Amino acid sequence: MESTETKLKGLDKALQKITYGFYIVTARKDATDLETRDKDYIAAGTVSWAMQSSFEPPMITIAIKNDSDLRETIERAEAFALTVLGKDDEQLITRFATESNPNMLQINGMDYKDGEVTGSPLVKTGIAHLECELEKTVPNRGDHILFMGRVVNVDLRDKDSEPLYEWETRHHYGGTK
Repeated sequence: MESTETKLKGLDKALQKITYGFYIVTARKDATDLETRDKDYIAAGTVSWAMQSSFEPPMITIAIKNDSDLRETIERAEAFALTVLGKDDEQLITRFATESNPNMLQINGMDYKDGEVTGSPLVKTGIAHLECELEKTVPNRGDHILFMGRVVNVDLRDKDSEPLYEWETRHHYGGTK
């Protein structure tokens, strides 16, 4: 009988073969509803684990690190926005991969506007924004939590631009490491 280690040989490389894009996820919540902050808070982060998960109603699912500010903010706000990054947006991957640095006008040095339906911040970049109301949170034994959001508003900023794929960049967020 094969050992688990033998069965999973090549897992890292196999997981890296799954196709991923790059996205910025944002959420906003008042300080009165947050445990770890004393003022209104905007959280933002680069994610690559996102997918459409329903036709009707239209839904997307994202994976967010358990110990991140973004996780708490999405849970408390019960809403989030997903910005689809285009091929010209690669420089934003690292800008949003670290802790959020919001002020009244910008997040991590990027202008934003409030989403029309959820109020989630929409950074003024990317090729599309999807505002989502949180439908379900899926906790699990992994180091990321899954959020399923029902798409309630769309801002298609550039219908002709192509999304940025992970394999086109030097940034990789897959595998076992």
